[in-house]
Amino acid sequence: MDTINISLPSQLKAQADALIDQGHYASFSDIVRSALRTLISELRYSAMVREAHRDHAKGKTIVLNNTAD
Repeated sequence: MDTINISLPSQLKAQADALIDQGHYASFSDIVRSALRTLISELRYSAMVREAHRDHAKGKTIVLNNTAD
């Protein structure tokens, strides 16, 4: 596992510390890993949505109107 150093505004660090104190995360590293996983997932989902919109605009999709479709 790699180790990195980051700089944070005091308020953001305090909010992260509060999450740890409240038992939501075991450590600051856990928070960062979780946040990065979430960000990566959201970016991938957004890319898929954009691609679906482009495909629909190009007429490459069909619209399902009911469960029989």
